[in-house]
Amino acid sequence: MIDPLFPTDQERFRLGRVALGLESPDLILAGGHYLNVYTNEVLRGDIWISGRWIARITTDPCTHTTETYDVSEKLLTPGFVDGHIHVESSLVDPVNFAKLALQCGVTTVATDFHEVGAIAGKPGIQEMLLAMKQTPLKTLLMTPIQLPFLPEIQRTLGTLVPAEALDLLEGPETVGLAEVIGNKIVEWLTHGRPSDLALLTNATENRRTPEGHLFFTRGDELDACLAVGLSSDHESRQQDEVVEKIRKGLFVMLRNGTLAKEVETLIEVVKSEGLPPEHIGLVTDDMKASDMTPDTYMLKKVRVAIEHGISPIDALKMVTHNVSSHYRLGELIGTLRPGAYADVLVFDSLESLSIERVMCSGRFFDQPHSEHDRAPQYSDHLLHTVNRDPITENQLCYLPDSFDDSTVSAKVIQLNQETRFTELVDANLPVVNGEIDLTSTAENYLYLICANREFSELVGLGLLKDYGLQEGAVAVSLAHDHHGIVALGRSKEALVRAANRVIELQGGIVLVQQGEITAELPLPLAGIMATAPAQEVINKIKLLENMLREGGVRWREPLFFLFWLGMEVAPYFRISDHGLFDTEAQRVIPCTEA
Repeated sequence: MIDPLFPTDQERFRLGRVALGLESPDLILAGGHYLNVYTNEVLRGDIWISGRWIARITTDPCTHTTETYDVSEKLLTPGFVDGHIHVESSLVDPVNFAKLALQCGVTTVATDFHEVGAIAGKPGIQEMLLAMKQTPLKTLLMTPIQLPFLPEIQRTLGTLVPAEALDLLEGPETVGLAEVIGNKIVEWLTHGRPSDLALLTNATENRRTPEGHLFFTRGDELDACLAVGLSSDHESRQQDEVVEKIRKGLFVMLRNGTLAKEVETLIEVVKSEGLPPEHIGLVTDDMKASDMTPDTYMLKKVRVAIEHGISPIDALKMVTHNVSSHYRLGELIGTLRPGAYADVLVFDSLESLSIERVMCSGRFFDQPHSEHDRAPQYSDHLLHTVNRDPITENQLCYLPDSFDDSTVSAKVIQLNQETRFTELVDANLPVVNGEIDLTSTAENYLYLICANREFSELVGLGLLKDYGLQEGAVAVSLAHDHHGIVALGRSKEALVRAANRVIELQGGIVLVQQGEITAELPLPLAGIMATAPAQEVINKIKLLENMLREGGVRWREPLFFLFWLGMEVAPYFRISDHGLFDTEAQRVIPCTEA
């Protein structure tokens, strides 16, 4: 039986009786000091636990004989709450993700599963949520407002129409609308109808929080987004942007994940501008499983904030009570109080912040529980999602048959690693036998494609500069928001081999070197997640990354940036299954002037 998010009548009744001393608690965490998130104090108190919940915090002795766990001289805090994360980006399935998150002190996540939704629609989102609910990790669902995000451009296997989004929005675990894009709001207000905002109206009326994706949304456009109900943003890139958004009433989420590092670059503005820290949450967005360790996941955010002048208590609240309060669950999650979940982290001290044990819903995570070892089971609907024909070299023709010059002027994608934005650079590329030939170029140019999973004729062509791969090819089936097959290589032959192996695997990451497949990570779950044990997946991620670096790749994140090359809402130029895509103009542009 899956426990409900909120306490039942029976649980409330027993909690009250335990608090009054009429019944015995199941466990007492005795002798410790706990973080009081309401007064910003560390106080002495024993925590009485009944089932999943805290019944009382007191220094009074318990008159019943009950089990105790000695936490003398330890610091007790609420479990971490990751307020914005995409589980799919970890590359492991929900069951294995939950194990990793709990080991890192995370007891609650807010996620939308829109990556799976783009592949398997509403049924896929529901299956992911069900899988998460069968683990101890609490999952707060953020409903995607629509899928695909850009229906006029993207052709995804799965869709989510407003009626389906509304049905998800009314679910008991749902706390908001996810990724409401600022320029979409402006577009609806400028050219649309009042009914375009129906989901926002329903969300706010039913105390769900519409969460903004407000990249470069400032001034009157930001005011318009607040006016229609948006409550947060996780896309701030500048310190004055954080100031503007907090002053206008938004809850600002600063990210630290595999790529995003806004905690490092923006958190100091809280102190320098005297901003109220309770309006800040520290979140993840996207993170590979190989980066999910106690020292690199949520605890790193806390330590970075402290290094930039945030007090340890305020930093801890930024990953606990600030986030849960924003989602209107501050009395249940992210706090230690009677009636709240018994989600407790045992630290050695406030100074060193080393996690010693993790309790989730009244049970220590390192205790044996059958659900921790459950083998993931998923439907065929999610395990067979790559339905296209193999790619042929004939589909990789960049020039018309009549082209007879020895060179061609081309527009090539180049990455700025500091901003994570892409730009276009002009290149004069050699032509051999009427086609672009990159094998002899001194500079590091690569063929780049995005192939649709279902429509075999949709293979978009582009070119990439300075990835660094000297030979061979790499292909991935995780391309954010649509998840076409993105592949790049120095030769078309190697590129085709890598991409077709991904098709055979029903999703994955494949490296080809010297004409042979030398490493691969199968991702059969929706073509974007592994179902193998987490450590096995982590080992393969590290192997692939090491081999790519040894092969000349210079990008700091040789895999993760590939997942973003197809993301049509990210600045400024990406590869789509229609070709080179200008994300500002929202149109396909030619990559050659032939």
